[in-house]
Formats: sequence, C-alpha cells, structure tokens
Amino acid sequence: MNQEALTFKKATKEDLEFLLWLRKETMVEHYIKAGKKVNEENLLSRINHHFEHAKIILLNEQKIGLLKVSESNTEIEIHQIQVAPNYQNIGIGRQIIKSILQESSTKKIPVKLSVLKINKAQTLYKDLGFAIYDENEYSYFMKTP
Repeated sequence: MNQEALTFKKATKEDLEFLLWLRKETMVEHYIKAGKKVNEENLLSRINHHFEHAKIILLNEQKIGLLKVSESNTEIEIHQIQVAPNYQNIGIGRQIIKSILQESSTKKIPVKLSVLKINKAQTLYKDLGFAIYDENEYSYFMKTP
C-alpha cells in the first residue's frame, strides 16, 4: 500500500451521504449479528457521535473510510475507524492504527477503543498490542499497555 496516497480531510455535513453509506456497508451486518437494533436514525446517531473528531480517509483523493480519534493528556481514543469493503484486508486500517500507536508511544499514553464482540477487527487490534480491559453485552473495551 502506497502510504503517500493515504490522506485525511475533516468531515463536514456534506459527507453525511458517504458516511451513511459507509456505516451501512461496514456495520449493519455486525449490528444484526449482535442483536442490536438497526435503523437509519441509529446509524445517523452513531455518525454524529464525536463528529467534531471525524476525518474522511482518502486514498488517491477518493473517499474510502472514516476515522474518529480524540486525545487528552492521558490517552488517545479511537472512536471509530471504518474502511469501505473494497479497501479492507489490504493493510489500510493496520497502517492507520500503527501511526496512532506510534504517536501514543512518543507521548507515552495508551490508546483505547471498543469493538463489537462479533467483529473480526478485534483480531487486528490484539495483533497490534491491544488487550481487553472491560466488556458489556455487545462490545469489548480494549487498550494498549
């Protein structure tokens, strides 16, 4: 994967149509398997959650995903990372998370995230050094040491 081709832009309300499509393509299947209620209102609610931190992932200037990350003095939190199905399993998510981990290492603060229990992305997170520190009915809460 050509790292130079991957860029980010701040998400705006003009991106909502893309973000709704992305959410449907990447998350509805997981929600259904987890037994969670799925409707457009719920999807939009999740899109708008921490929207001030939303960045569109661009590959060669084409929208391919979403990243929401916030940072405090004590931790970095990945709120959402989604990559369009056609661009999954080629290392994009791994590359993005590794760059976040590099930043956290420099700042000596942990990174945390949550993942649905039925989402296979948890394997990637474990491979990158995340460990489960808590859980609820639907999700694992993971962080780096």
